Amino acid sequence: MSQVERLTRLSEILAELFRSPIPSHFFQTLGDQAWAAVPCDYLAVCLQDPERGGYLVHSQVDLEEGAMSRRVFSPDEGLPGRAISTGKAYLVEDLAAEDGAPDLEGVLAAAGLRAALVVPIRSGLDVLGALLFAGRPPIVYGADDLEIAQLMASGLSSALETSRAYDKLGGERMTMLAVLGSTADAVITMNPAGLVLLANAAVRPMLGLAPDAIEGRPLAEAVDWAPLRELFLAGRPGIYELPLPDGRTAQASLVRVATPFGEPVGLAAVLRDITLLKNLEQMKNDFVNTVSHDLKGPITVIAGMADLMRMAGPGDENHASRCEDIRDTAQHMADLVSDLLDIGRIEAGLDAAREPMDLIPVIGEALRMVRPRAETKTIELHAELPGEATISAVPSRVRQVLINLIDNGVKYTPAGGRVAVAAALATDVDGAETVRIRVTDTGMGIPARDLPHVFDKFYRVKNKATSEIAGTGLGLAITKSIVEAYGGRISVESVEGAGTTFAVELPLARP
Repeated sequence: MSQVERLTRLSEILAELFRSPIPSHFFQTLGDQAWAAVPCDYLAVCLQDPERGGYLVHSQVDLEEGAMSRRVFSPDEGLPGRAISTGKAYLVEDLAAEDGAPDLEGVLAAAGLRAALVVPIRSGLDVLGALLFAGRPPIVYGADDLEIAQLMASGLSSALETSRAYDKLGGERMTMLAVLGSTADAVITMNPAGLVLLANAAVRPMLGLAPDAIEGRPLAEAVDWAPLRELFLAGRPGIYELPLPDGRTAQASLVRVATPFGEPVGLAAVLRDITLLKNLEQMKNDFVNTVSHDLKGPITVIAGMADLMRMAGPGDENHASRCEDIRDTAQHMADLVSDLLDIGRIEAGLDAAREPMDLIPVIGEALRMVRPRAETKTIELHAELPGEATISAVPSRVRQVLINLIDNGVKYTPAGGRVAVAAALATDVDGAETVRIRVTDTGMGIPARDLPHVFDKFYRVKNKATSEIAGTGLGLAITKSIVEAYGGRISVESVEGAGTTFAVELPLARP
């Protein structure tokens, strides 16, 4: 075979090597076709294994090689080791006369192989391994064989580098896809031609889109959500707020994507659901506005009364009543600030450590503290209590809950009415033991439209009957926060004009 024909066959072999980035494909290709370019009866790809401190022999031709394929050869063993160590090629006329490795050259010689050709597989200045060709007589290797073998080794080196780059890229892609698939933020990338290059799993719950269905399609066809289409169409990187299709709000970060070499890839939009943040911001604004309003009113009253007293002088017959008005107004402001501090501490979890406590004596204390107000309105206080109910809580906070509920019953019950407190042991739907406390009054009741809001901060039922009853609108909000902090539940039932019942359920302490 002429050198031109061998080079033609070599080019075909090299082209076949690059059809797949899988190393086993390289070995199979060389095992099937290398003999057509470099005559041989045996071929092995010897590759370094840095972790094991040597090189492995991958035979591409069947041979009774024994321990050859099962061991790691040290860098200075055999012809491949010399080629790897020195970076030089070697031509051998008779393997039997070679003082080489018994497990390598010895095995080949025993199989009748005599001529050998070894060329290093280089990658720049590094040597990855060596190609070993061997043949039985009359095969003898010369300069032409060496040239072809070196070209083949160079092609194999490039293929191995491609394979490593492919593995690295595949690993990086899998990592990227894992990260994108795990994030709750929706990510959509569009190339300069307007095609969707990538969409992660979060686009489904956020935008109602299937990632597989939109990738590779024009964005204008795949996405019918106008705000996102307009964002990509404008192509101005920045941060925007977009309304989501289901009424939520998303923060969209539009960025330009480029390769490390500066080549443009397209535009990427990262969408984050900020509905909760927007609601919290609105709640904060409402809170500030409400507190400002509730504090501004008493301050105005105090300032106005002080001006009247200054102008009227100490001889004014209304002097005492105006002083009392100032004191009551200041007390209202102090109550408001105290309630705000209480609810802040409770919701931040800064309360004192819990302890086992008997609930029944605390109910008795709360009744005694509210009784003077009840007596002034001739309201009967009635209690039905078990002998003991031990819960895990802060006694002062439980007392605060009970006083709030009982005092509310007294405040909103006309003179001559009745407020009853009942406690009983029970078992909830999950089988846990609880104590249920019901505070029932015969007062004015709560309108149906107001029932869903009675535990909201600063919410107060507004009508003629309640206009003269003082309060900050935080008592029930504090009560709910305390109950839920102890793993309990609170609810309310009411019929306007027929009274109200607040029900609290708290888990019993485990022995």
